[in-house]
Amino acid sequence: MAEAKLLNDEQVREFITNGFIRLQADVALATHTAIDKQLRQTFADESRLGNNIVSRIPKMHEVLRSPIVHGALVSLAGPHYYLHPHRAIHRSTPIDDPTLEFADAVDAPQMGPGSTSGSGWHQDAQSPLARARHHLPRHLIGFYFPHDTPLKMGPTRLQAGSHLYANPVEPRAVVLPDRVSAGTFLVVHFDMVHAGFPNRTELDRYVVKFVFTRTAAPTAPTWQSEDAGWRRPNHCLVDYDLEGPWSHIWHWLRGSRIARAGNQTIGRNVDLTPHLANLGQADQVARLTSIYALAEQARSSSAGPVTIIALVDALQQTAGQQKHERKLVLDETGKPKPRDDIRGWPRCWNERAIVLEDAAYVLAASGDAAVPALIKLLGHNDPWVQINAAFSLGEIGPPAAASVEKLTNLLDSPYQQVVRQALDALGAIGCRLQLALGQIETLLGQSNSQWLHAQVGRGWNAQDQVRLNAAFTLLNATSLGEDLDAIECILVPALADANGYVAAVACEALIRIGTTTATTHAIGYLSDRRWDETLTGSKPF
Repeated sequence: MAEAKLLNDEQVREFITNGFIRLQADVALATHTAIDKQLRQTFADESRLGNNIVSRIPKMHEVLRSPIVHGALVSLAGPHYYLHPHRAIHRSTPIDDPTLEFADAVDAPQMGPGSTSGSGWHQDAQSPLARARHHLPRHLIGFYFPHDTPLKMGPTRLQAGSHLYANPVEPRAVVLPDRVSAGTFLVVHFDMVHAGFPNRTELDRYVVKFVFTRTAAPTAPTWQSEDAGWRRPNHCLVDYDLEGPWSHIWHWLRGSRIARAGNQTIGRNVDLTPHLANLGQADQVARLTSIYALAEQARSSSAGPVTIIALVDALQQTAGQQKHERKLVLDETGKPKPRDDIRGWPRCWNERAIVLEDAAYVLAASGDAAVPALIKLLGHNDPWVQINAAFSLGEIGPPAAASVEKLTNLLDSPYQQVVRQALDALGAIGCRLQLALGQIETLLGQSNSQWLHAQVGRGWNAQDQVRLNAAFTLLNATSLGEDLDAIECILVPALADANGYVAAVACEALIRIGTTTATTHAIGYLSDRRWDETLTGSKPF
């Protein structure tokens, strides 16, 4: 892999405020042309391939490993980032009437027949089943354009700044590029509101989507950093200011531990009511402003205790509402379908991507000041309260190491939702995992009959996602180098997992462990799945 070309301070600030950064992969144009040709051939003569598209067209790795793309990913997701096994091919076919005109912000315009690119404004779901939405850039999307995509062909639209929204709202700061050249690569915060756009040319348009996952908490800037201070970037595309969340993300990416504030600016008798009232509201700017204003108060030595008590109380008030259960769409007979009813954007568990209670995001941004209260909430008898507390501790990361024992206890919960969130929190904290290895091994190796019914139309069940989250927890654990022998022993059987995502993550973890035995097992797994990309329908052997 060529040496990474890292981002600079201004580019990282742009990503934090806008939610994306546009790159041009530094590989030859002929590479993109070859990828585009193969991509079209697979759709015409073979199949959509889905997650296997990179195995079918391995030349895409030249783009992913190019110095500019790789450097941006190192800058934003750390040097140990992981290319998630989920991929998607967004195909947009020509519409019937190419003379039609569309406003940039139009919602869900009709696309050409057979298109797989959604034109309605949306935030992506996790795959195969849901994980939490994060303000911090823990998951990134890469949109790769293998061919020139002029405006008439319908480039992907983005809503700048929307990556921190709880749900899509009235479009603002819409970005619709008037021309995208072959090799354009958009690195996008996973929760960005985006949409396709109608194709008014005579050729199909293709975009390949990749997902990248951070596997270790930042301890220092991983870009070319020369200035430690936060400031609004020159190329900020939104018309509002979110100093609180933006500066929080900046300092988190720099590895700066969030310090408790002193007494000089925050009084003991501060009125929390206006900010508490903004939590969960539709006005996203007001909501986000209040989340991080409350977090600042929670970190103060004077107002901190009363603020944390108020936030804990807000979470406890959600108990008893069965919010850990999904709200499903009903068919014409009143029978529930395996699809979430997202009307009104309810704050409850779903199998798309889960927005937690805003009080949980406040406590997460409060840092170690909130850890004792959150550990106590893990013992609450309501699953939704436990889920929110586990999420907050995971967002706090290594400073929440004292919670590992109580999080480990949640791995025995009868609720798969609780187990999944506890696993993700343990992975984000990343240390002291020897306490949890026994339960993780059990979750990877045993089946719970209550978790085996399909959660979505594609057939994925909760057991699949529990095992995947467990594999990711072990992948994250390899970054610290603790208990690697034990982790290796747990991972080797996971290579035979019936879920391809689980096996892929286990293989990557074994590669990172790097012992002779771990490498041998990983090579054996990959060798058994070797794909000869030179074979086509006309050349079968």
